[in-house]
Amino acid sequence: MLFLFIIIILQQLEVSQQCQIFDEQILIGDYYTNNGTKLAFIQFKSYEQCNKSITINMMKLSYESSRIDEMYYINKATIESRMQIKFNRDYNITLGDKQLLLRLPKKYGKEPISIVEIEGSFQLINNKSILNLPAFQTTINLNIESIHFIFINRCDVGKIVKDLQKKFGKWTVLIGQNTCMTRLQHLEYDKYINIQENYYVSFIQTNKQYLRNIVKIDLFIINDNQLKYDYYLNNQLVQQEIVQKNTLQQDYTESNCQPYGQRISLGYYFTNYNNSNEIINIAYNTLSYCPSGFIHIYDNQSVDQWVSVSEIRTLNMSQIYEDTQYNFTYVTYINIVSLNDTIIPNLGQIYQYQIYGDANSESLAYQFKVPLKEYDNQIHKIIFFGDMDSNWTGNKSKQTFDWFQSIQNNQSDYDVLIFEGDMAYDLESLDCQQGDWWLRNMTTFSSYYPLLPTPGNHDSGDNYEFDFYRLSFLSPEQNLNTRNNYYNFYSVDLGLVHYIFYNPTNIVYNESNQDEIDYMVEIMEKDLIEATNNRYKVPWIIVNSHYPMYCSDATDPMCSYNFIALEPFAKLFSNYGVAIYMSAHQHNYERDAPFINNKSQENTGLITDGPEQHLIQNSAAPVYIIEGSAGQEYYTPLVPYPSQPYTIFQTGYNDGVGILYIYNETHLYFEQIDLVENKVVDYFWVVQERGMNRDNNINILLWIILILALILVIAFAIYYFVRRQQIKEKLLN
Repeated sequence: MLFLFIIIILQQLEVSQQCQIFDEQILIGDYYTNNGTKLAFIQFKSYEQCNKSITINMMKLSYESSRIDEMYYINKATIESRMQIKFNRDYNITLGDKQLLLRLPKKYGKEPISIVEIEGSFQLINNKSILNLPAFQTTINLNIESIHFIFINRCDVGKIVKDLQKKFGKWTVLIGQNTCMTRLQHLEYDKYINIQENYYVSFIQTNKQYLRNIVKIDLFIINDNQLKYDYYLNNQLVQQEIVQKNTLQQDYTESNCQPYGQRISLGYYFTNYNNSNEIINIAYNTLSYCPSGFIHIYDNQSVDQWVSVSEIRTLNMSQIYEDTQYNFTYVTYINIVSLNDTIIPNLGQIYQYQIYGDANSESLAYQFKVPLKEYDNQIHKIIFFGDMDSNWTGNKSKQTFDWFQSIQNNQSDYDVLIFEGDMAYDLESLDCQQGDWWLRNMTTFSSYYPLLPTPGNHDSGDNYEFDFYRLSFLSPEQNLNTRNNYYNFYSVDLGLVHYIFYNPTNIVYNESNQDEIDYMVEIMEKDLIEATNNRYKVPWIIVNSHYPMYCSDATDPMCSYNFIALEPFAKLFSNYGVAIYMSAHQHNYERDAPFINNKSQENTGLITDGPEQHLIQNSAAPVYIIEGSAGQEYYTPLVPYPSQPYTIFQTGYNDGVGILYIYNETHLYFEQIDLVENKVVDYFWVVQERGMNRDNNINILLWIILILALILVIAFAIYYFVRRQQIKEKLLN
């Protein structure tokens, strides 16, 4: 009898253990997160499988159990939308001998809703019903009472951007840590509510409550334009705010923030200002005004930054040509993002980036390499090209675009692209659609390599003010690079080369008075003086302009006039040792000998290895290059032209680009590539062994002589000491 009693007691204990329920809760279903059919889940834990029933009012629910870590079971029952549970109505849930309250919110209602949080676990409180959110790593989206909630556990901005693209509700509210808010300020949402750091929210349950600080947020939709929230700490109201929706903001369906025409340019860091607050600028266009645009820039190491637009320029051609005979309607917006040394700390490194015109409009993923300002004992390459169409009806400029696409696909290593002017033919043609096509097509290369342009005559526009060019293409804008000067001048340092860009349009077209010419010459000389003083670090100087100093087309007045009009500059280039003068305008490639005032410089240091002059050493004037064969159909020259006294080499009809190799402080190598036949058609070396370099060599020689002299003195002293000891020993013996 006693034995039977013990068995009954053990069975009762076993049954009791089987039905020991804990951590019971109601979880939000995918109906609110992903438009699913599951409204909610009833979840509880038990140490053994439990056979107790779950009922909602009189409706019985079935549930499934799964064993966790050989320790306990998780039991889950599903409340489906087919069960005809009504929203915002209280239902009693019986779970064994425990009771829960269920009140499901609507998706698109306007009932108040409250939120609590503890260490990344969130709950919704609908009246007295507590609904827990499923565990999540980064973010979770809910559509509750017309509010699109984005709950943030980890500040993964990329994930948040994707979440914002989900069009839920009438309001978008982000809830997360204060530290994440600063990274999201450029995104478009209605309200960010901070969960204060170092405060913990009670994990509210029906059977227990932790004794910690309680943060509670109550939200109320007043109307379609006003949202109110109250922020409580330990039941004390600490903040109250009414959020006013910006009714002036253009609706996304009516705007076009898709980015296009992205282009990279160098900032002030590469100028004499050496300002690391602006290393690289990335510009892109949108057809609408999109102030919430930003760029995601990252690498494979530690950089993962989201950078908002720093400037938006409006190019409204109808305003520019207001009260004129021209009928323009074109409008575009140029969005500029500046990157400093905090965002891109490592020069010479490749960074990936993606552009968001807004949270819903993203570009493809691109990458670029930040060029080095300082020399690093490596060979560096620069691409030169000019005079290129934005279309390819005759398949000319397309060959150049295709070549750029190939070097980008192969991740070829070039520092920058230097464009010598005349884009699109013309930028303002067809109500600026020609220029717009150019921006879209040039993404092939300008999204990958920094672009350094100088304007040409076809870039000036119908009013000769260079409006499209000035607003669309960036350059380090110092005080000399202004609208009054038609952006005539800027210069940058890259490694061993100081690059100068100037635009003498008014001078070569004889539209400048002497004061304007003198001022431009003064600007040039000041920069050349600074470059000369810095020559011990940056020994090479290369000047870029659309307009050639010399050219071989006898029918073009510029070929017989430019060297006269630009004579003051030519003297400066000779006096300050400019190595190469790059230009375009003529629609082919041409290399001319170093001339001054139309006279050969063969007797002033030029060394040649025959008529093609592949070696130029210590020349008294620059080598003159015309790089105008990148591909255009506006005018096809009958080349080559009859040679002039200075003409060394000309190409024919085929497209081409030039590539400069910077080897060291004494040697440059340049080659011209025919892009149709894919071969080098011209090349030359420039050797520079003078000036500061020679002084350095002299200094090195003096140090060598001094060291040798010191060695001789030490050797003589040792010999004298040894000889003296020998004499002394001989006398003693």
